[in-house]
Amino acid sequence: MSATCRLKAPGWNDRARRSLEKLIERGAGQGLPVVFDFDNTLISGDVGEATLAILAAEGRLTPANLSKTLCPVLQIPGKEKIAVDQCSDIMEYYEALLSPTAHGSDDPAPLANGYIWATQAMEGMTVAEVVAATARVIAVGQRGGHQQIEVTPGKTSYPAPRFREEMVELIAQLLLRKYEVWIVSASNVWSVRWMVLYGLNPLLRKQGVPKVLAPKHVIGVATLLTDRLERLYKDSVLLRKDSAYAAMHRKPLKAMYLTRHVQFPASVYSGKVACILDAIGRNPYLCAGDNPSDHPMMRISEHRLWIARLEKPKAQRATSTLIKQMGKAGWILQVCSETDGPRFLTSLDGARDRKRIDTESRQSAAILRRLDRQFLKRSSNRG
Repeated sequence: MSATCRLKAPGWNDRARRSLEKLIERGAGQGLPVVFDFDNTLISGDVGEATLAILAAEGRLTPANLSKTLCPVLQIPGKEKIAVDQCSDIMEYYEALLSPTAHGSDDPAPLANGYIWATQAMEGMTVAEVVAATARVIAVGQRGGHQQIEVTPGKTSYPAPRFREEMVELIAQLLLRKYEVWIVSASNVWSVRWMVLYGLNPLLRKQGVPKVLAPKHVIGVATLLTDRLERLYKDSVLLRKDSAYAAMHRKPLKAMYLTRHVQFPASVYSGKVACILDAIGRNPYLCAGDNPSDHPMMRISEHRLWIARLEKPKAQRATSTLIKQMGKAGWILQVCSETDGPRFLTSLDGARDRKRIDTESRQSAAILRRLDRQFLKRSSNRG
């Protein structure tokens, strides 16, 4: 494709837009690998959480029918013990499992166990059931507005995932210029793969992309699978051996049941790096993420697109520290907000001008403004 790369979606800030256009042009036609996180990066919301939430809301997964050996009593520092059978729903237990361990801020991967548990909790279900739940989640998101998957009224709810227009455009431009695009997610791989094959790929085709993402380019958390003969299978091998399974046809998905046994490496924190090296075999040219759990794979990337969520000041502090450690070269910042509906912000002025802004967003905006000034200073010094 000879036309100059132009990102036209409305939410990009000018500096991010120009930086992405330049680096895309510079590496075009070379088959360079680009890696995207999925939840809250390519989409607003978390498809793994939303899928688990809808199964809980429908009564398919409850505190009573979860395996007790998978749900030990938790002692969260400074809080009462949490037993799953005393929770209003399984998502209350999941949220507790996402809390930091007794190590507090010394724990470099505080969310890892919760991410893995969200897949393990579905043991005994068929892959077809997981995918069908994901389809119901996406249907909720397509109703328009800022839809929520409500589990227990007034207690637990999760946003229905929707693709970010800007990120769909970015992937389309990369594929049109012969980049090798991969998705590496901490959500269960079947939900992410279904969203890519039947949600993202049709959107990419509408943008004129002839060769969309293949199933093997979607990496996520997987458990070993079993069939009625109690044989064990790996998702990554089934992808190569069974084209119907890879295409997510219902018949092979109905024949496979999730176990609780994790397939390694698991794509959480530094496990994402292991997955990248196993599947791709080289460092990414560009990597995009929104969470400190994406930092390990961003460390090994030449360029890094950080999706800065205003509602997550801890993530912005951690990323500010990482940028200081690594240096500003190769970083691209794009701010987004989930308040009053998910959207990219063309500038931080949008946050400043809002009449109603929560404390977390105000803290994040202050951190990002400091980073923004540093980037501007660096740009002017380089002339």
